[in-house]
Amino acid sequence: MGVGKEILIIRLSSIGDVIHCTPVAKTLKMVWPDCKITWLVSSVSADVIRYNPDIDECWVWSRERFEAYLKSWEIASAIKMWRELKNKLAEKYFDAVLDIHGLFLTGLIALQAKTRRRIGLKEARELNYVFMTETARPLGRHVIDKYLGVLQALDIKKFNYKMTVTLPLTVKSVANDILRAGTIKPDQRFAVLIPGTTWPAKNWPPEYFAVVAKALEQDFKLVLGGGLADVKCGEAIIAKAGVPMLNTIGRTSLLELAAIINQAAVVITGDTGPLHIASALETPVVALFGPTNPLVYGPRQGKFSTLQSESDCLFCHKYNCPKGNAECMKKILPERVILAVYQLTGIDRRNRQNEIDYSKLARHKPSS
Repeated sequence: MGVGKEILIIRLSSIGDVIHCTPVAKTLKMVWPDCKITWLVSSVSADVIRYNPDIDECWVWSRERFEAYLKSWEIASAIKMWRELKNKLAEKYFDAVLDIHGLFLTGLIALQAKTRRRIGLKEARELNYVFMTETARPLGRHVIDKYLGVLQALDIKKFNYKMTVTLPLTVKSVANDILRAGTIKPDQRFAVLIPGTTWPAKNWPPEYFAVVAKALEQDFKLVLGGGLADVKCGEAIIAKAGVPMLNTIGRTSLLELAAIINQAAVVITGDTGPLHIASALETPVVALFGPTNPLVYGPRQGKFSTLQSESDCLFCHKYNCPKGNAECMKKILPERVILAVYQLTGIDRRNRQNEIDYSKLARHKPSS
């Protein structure tokens, strides 16, 4: 394979995994600058690659809506969506289809594409391998290494590991307006707190976020970020912290939140999409891990600090905590996060006399 070849990448979701897959496109362009890359992505994750300079075409297909039709037995609507996708895939011939997602569904999608080579992950789930003409082993343990491993089937031996999130000027302008409306001036340092994740087991207690916010307020302006599902959590943090915060939860698009993160001095978050956005943008990030392993899913570029507890049930990779108490997350105490923020940013803490008070408060047990 060489110059001018057409390549289809299938990685529908989630936001973090789509970002982790961007080094695949970057490596392809590094090796074959004139190749044409088409990326099939779900609507929820599309914005994080829509403006990526390494991607020539972004095809958006809503996996979420398709699966919702199936679950509600709206079969006619699901069939219509499938036919539309099949017709789209028939528009061009691909020299290779890279199924980075590795599901039964994405294997079926790859089978619809006009190509002789369907390359998948060696360790893919749901019998995905039966749809592939070949599979490749991961380069290493991290998810980026796993995805890049697929390129070995194309005889690629040099890799670019850098993740990419590209922000258009219009989105940056909107983010500036949001910050200014929240009385955060261009020369003021601010921290972004992301309290919600997509898994209940990965959520850090709102009481702990409140402790951290109160501790940082002397040296940082504070911004809360997240989606509509996190609104109540954000309100609880504001009430418990009792310090001024710009609450953008549920009030920004994904890229607008990314543009705010891009200007932040530091981001504090669990293992969720904004963590990987911050990493791709090389914004310093304090990342909190429990059910998932930072050696597999943690940041690898920019300045970061990954924190985990000494719980004996780490890395269970369960959506809901099997014990029902999210022990692994609760054992990451706020004082550790506060210390990590100041160490990571290199900022000399102004209000030192309150450190002992915050330490005591951090040891209070959060509500179950």
